[in-house]
Amino acid sequence: MHRIFWLSISGKRMHLLKLAGAFFVLFSVLMVANAAYSVFVTVDKINAATLNPKISEQLFGWALSAGRSEFSSEDSLGILLAPIAWFMFWLGTAVLSLIVYQSGKVIVPIEEYEQTLGERHRRAFHNMVRRAKR
Repeated sequence: MHRIFWLSISGKRMHLLKLAGAFFVLFSVLMVANAAYSVFVTVDKINAATLNPKISEQLFGWALSAGRSEFSSEDSLGILLAPIAWFMFWLGTAVLSLIVYQSGKVIVPIEEYEQTLGERHRRAFHNMVRRAKR
């Protein structure tokens, strides 16, 4: 059974799931672009902190430990984790919203069917079921 929900706006009928999917696609694509921009800004900040480690407190809100004079690759990796994770999250959301948008075109059939087994396979199956019950 396939059910479609329709919404009437000013006399036009719209597929409600497709309309919601379109909004989610638009929103998630904008958020993917925002997350990508955040990654690039963070990389620029890391480059600036690598050249001048004294400004790391202004850029990231924390200063290098006493005795450290350079911005390490571990610091760079730790700072980049969050923007990359958000980028991947919004990219996944964009894919899921595209699936919701395309749901009016794709119907996934879920059905059960009975396959006839030969006598030899039937005995093997029943023996396997009996062994599993023990």
